[in-house]
Amino acid sequence: MSGTNAGISLDCPTTLANECWKIPGYRYVTYDNSATTPCGISAINGTPAGICDRPNVKFTSWIINGRNVIASPFNEGLDECGTPLLSDLCAVLNTWDPFGGNWITAVSEPCAYHIRSRALAPTGTDYGVITAVDNDTGETLTFAPAEVVVPDQFFRRLTEVNCDGQTTQRWINDAGATVPAPDPKQIVECTAQSVPDARTAPTMRVRPRIQRYTGAVSSPNFDAIAADVQAVTLTVLAGAVRIRAAGSGSKTGGAPTTFADDVTVPAGVTLSWGVDGDSYDLALDGSLTFTGTAAGADFLVHWTEHTYTDAD
Repeated sequence: MSGTNAGISLDCPTTLANECWKIPGYRYVTYDNSATTPCGISAINGTPAGICDRPNVKFTSWIINGRNVIASPFNEGLDECGTPLLSDLCAVLNTWDPFGGNWITAVSEPCAYHIRSRALAPTGTDYGVITAVDNDTGETLTFAPAEVVVPDQFFRRLTEVNCDGQTTQRWINDAGATVPAPDPKQIVECTAQSVPDARTAPTMRVRPRIQRYTGAVSSPNFDAIAADVQAVTLTVLAGAVRIRAAGSGSKTGGAPTTFADDVTVPAGVTLSWGVDGDSYDLALDGSLTFTGTAAGADFLVHWTEHTYTDAD
């Protein structure tokens, strides 16, 4: 018998490792009291409608995972409208939610004020319709939720050796296309049972701003700034500054109370306006401008603005 001796070589290129990784997905569940919106549907006697100013309401059911989690009907007030009503409703949800959805009043571009959960897994707890009865009118009130779902995003990390013996790594997505390596801070192994790495609350940031003005110039109208202004402070360094504040409004729904203030203040004066930051008054309301009265005017204005970025 004759023959030759030869080493056994692997086919090349060869995959040495094929690992599964994912960016965990997440989901937000939302309720709204403004009829039909992307954040939920409120209805009166089955017809979509805005729900406001219900001081005498009996909650009868909240269906979660197909079961009513409200042990027995109870009376509660949904005061005023806007954030007061939603704050009341948040308190109800956080009292009766056995799964700790951590419900808060949130703001987004398409929905304005609404109620939103913390970040949840892409699938899981099935939050359903809330039902209540207005004790004063006998109307049935319902709140149906909406969901924003971002699924898990899967990748594979391939470790390969080429015919020259060089080892390389590359990433492919779930469609098999080669993609840049994902951010290592965002990924976990596919087998990991992870809490969603998303915002635990909607992005509701307060950022500081400051501007210096010299001469006979005016600040912007703080009622016209895109972000909600929560506090403003004026410091007059030199000269004099004219302050004009104007607006109107009504808490009770009756005739509005109007105001038109126009005052000039001298150097050395500091004045501040602000809200207390609770869910009832998140922003200043009404026109507010500052104007230097002469070339020698010099003043500082600093303020905080509440910015909302509710993108996925």
